[in-house]
Amino acid sequence: MSLLPIFIFVIFVGIVLWLSFYFAKQTKTSKDYFAANGEIHWAVNGMAFSGDYLSAASFLGICGMIATVGYDGFLYSIGYLAG
Repeated sequence: MSLLPIFIFVIFVGIVLWLSFYFAKQTKTSKDYFAANGEIHWAVNGMAFSGDYLSAASFLGICGMIATVGYDGFLYSIGYLAG
């Protein structure tokens, strides 16, 4: 077994932890954390929601629901979009 994948994984986890602690120090209030201090434009926030909905995970989940429960699975996707 090669140690390179383990080394890369440990480095990746270390970088993610460092970023988490670094940016945690930047937030002072809950407003800073949850809403970026109110500096995100509504259009940018809407695009972020659209990107989240149109992600590959959403498509794969909807396909899986349609495959397992049929037409009712399709209705879940429409309901999520309408909501």
